[in-house]
Amino acid sequence: MRRLNRFLMSGLVALAMTMGGAAHAEWPHDKPITIIVPFPPGGVTDVLARLVAKELSTSLAQSVIVQNRPGAAGLLGTRVAAQAAPDGYTVLLSQIASHGSLPALHKKLGYDPVRNFEPVILLAAHPNVLVINPTRSPRNVAELISLAKAKPGALNYGSAGIGTTFFLSAELFKSMANVFITGIHYQGGAPAITALLGGQVDIVFSDFSTAMPHVKTGALRALAVTSKTRSPAAPDIPAVAETPGMQDFEVVSWISLHYPAGVPEAIVQRLNAAANKALKAPAVADWVTNSGGVVKGGTPADLARHVDSELAKWKKVIDRTGISTEE
Repeated sequence: MRRLNRFLMSGLVALAMTMGGAAHAEWPHDKPITIIVPFPPGGVTDVLARLVAKELSTSLAQSVIVQNRPGAAGLLGTRVAAQAAPDGYTVLLSQIASHGSLPALHKKLGYDPVRNFEPVILLAAHPNVLVINPTRSPRNVAELISLAKAKPGALNYGSAGIGTTFFLSAELFKSMANVFITGIHYQGGAPAITALLGGQVDIVFSDFSTAMPHVKTGALRALAVTSKTRSPAAPDIPAVAETPGMQDFEVVSWISLHYPAGVPEAIVQRLNAAANKALKAPAVADWVTNSGGVVKGGTPADLARHVDSELAKWKKVIDRTGISTEE
């Protein structure tokens, strides 16, 4: 009910903001706004956070900085953000792990993805690409499924770790295709791709930036992308969903912004407006597209609905795997 009332009031708040007065007075100005990125520097989430932070700094006429707080597939940094003061100075770069898969994987999560956060905006979504060692016979998804059914357990996949989109993509694929493929989990995407190149694993659902350079040289073969439709960044690669029986398959590594619970609605709405503007900046939009992603945007209510859907989706998939972890 609290969330519903807050979203029903958003239109009134936006009107108040255009008229000045108290809504603007609530906006924090006396120190930098910090975006907590719960992953190391250099990855997709980190790069996007820094691009958006630069645009926000200009739009808000205020310093917006990025702070990396990596650990436990994003869990540690998310906990820090959940416990931050609701004063508008701390924002979480949330994503599919923090607000999608981790709540189903951890019995002692340390935060509630809905009650402990205020949704701000969905920034972007990046599909994975299914790549295979070219010494293996399948040349498309249908042939891969046929081989997996003919030889249950003979194939294996490499992942960047339990709870990552590499893992989620593979487990959803197994569930929908009704096949058994053994998972081998590495400490990151690069080691998983190295294992694939060396023939230690057969397939990997990888992010574009890690896999596509090897696809372009012929060292790996791309079978499909995990978005519902083909990616503009690789239009010649079919979507998994184009395969008969897999029409509902979709996994995208989405990235968003969340405030800690209790941040005033006026502040949430102002950051939402500034972030929507940032997503239209060429430096941000072009980078997202060139990295295989899709720019999103929208309202806090849009993000809230998306998170609810993702939590339900990944709980169902993870419950089927029987996998859980405490950290």
